[in-house]
Amino acid sequence: MRLFILLTVLYLIPSTAVSHSNYVGYSGAPGSNGVCSSSCHGQRSFVPSVTVTGFPQSYEPGQQYTILVNHTSHSAINQFNASVRVGTDSEIAGIISAGENTETYQTDNETNGIRWAAPNTDSGTFIWTAPSDEAGEVRLYWAGLQGTRAFGADTNLVIISNGPPSDIEYLPGTPGQFSMNQNYPNPFNNHTIVEIAVAEAGQVDFIITNILGQLVYEWRENVTQTGIVNIRWDGKKQGGGELPSGVYFYRLTSKAGTITKKMMLLR
Repeated sequence: MRLFILLTVLYLIPSTAVSHSNYVGYSGAPGSNGVCSSSCHGQRSFVPSVTVTGFPQSYEPGQQYTILVNHTSHSAINQFNASVRVGTDSEIAGIISAGENTETYQTDNETNGIRWAAPNTDSGTFIWTAPSDEAGEVRLYWAGLQGTRAFGADTNLVIISNGPPSDIEYLPGTPGQFSMNQNYPNPFNNHTIVEIAVAEAGQVDFIITNILGQLVYEWRENVTQTGIVNIRWDGKKQGGGELPSGVYFYRLTSKAGTITKKMMLLR
């Protein structure tokens, strides 16, 4: 009988000693190994107090974003798994790299995941580099356990980020007159927006030139309805390629006339 009890204890030790903080691939993203926090632990001894911030509402292709993982009360975060996917698909969106207190991991079902480098950590960061090409909507999947399995709280998050807005945004309406506002912001670094009012349908030409008069951007269209048109420019040449800092001129032409203004690009 004593031998039987001893064998039973030895058998149970591995199952309780396995560290859940070493599990990977359970971010809940499509194609991963599921959602470990709720499906494996199923405990909630207190209200979760986890925040994941820095994932943009809309992203710029190729831009790097620092994501902060933190807890505001109760126990440290035992462990988490996270990854970013295209929409609701299993395709990886962009690239995740380690930051403060984090490390990347690779599994068959999650080829670019992120987690704590050591369990029971209060806070840390990781870097997400947005896809270089427009991928549309992307989602950050984050799942983690705060505290212990016996006394803790599970958190599952899905944070959505949309691609950059279209270069051209139409707002139908009937403006009082043909006009073009000063770009904003100005000076600008990342992008700027020019708002024009089209009072009557017809051919509209919008161009941007450098101080030498060389064309760097153009939008030409036969507008079929009146309204406001917002033109978003990222300070790049038509078709790609960054432009240097300096003064640029933008000109709007329609059958109602021509308007020219200038803007300042600062790198």
